[in-house]
Amino acid sequence: MQSTNKTRRIAVASADGKTINEHFGKASSFLIYEVGKEEQTFIEKRSVTPLSCGSGHSEDGILLTIDALKDCTAVIAVKVGGAVKRALEISGISVFERADSIDNALSKLAAYYVKTGVIKNENSI
Repeated sequence: MQSTNKTRRIAVASADGKTINEHFGKASSFLIYEVGKEEQTFIEKRSVTPLSCGSGHSEDGILLTIDALKDCTAVIAVKVGGAVKRALEISGISVFERADSIDNALSKLAAYYVKTGVIKNENSI
């Protein structure tokens, strides 16, 4: 399923596939979902090299992770560091920080996207 004006692709940082329980920089993979007004479809698991390895993040590592998520509209993680958050947002990827079940967080995000017009209703032009 390709992202349209009725769906958005979301990257989720989760170690167990059920809850959002990973810090963005510690994630070794992201679960990619296609989110629409009423549906959430798991697309794939994407492996990345974790950014947190000691005293900071390399700029190249940040750029490689962002490149791996470039088709996503947003990222949901427990926490995202300030520099990484800015880099994601500059790249057009929104950042949401929350610890929650994946289903609940994606449902809330979809409702927010519908309310703000990011995801169009079926009857919208």
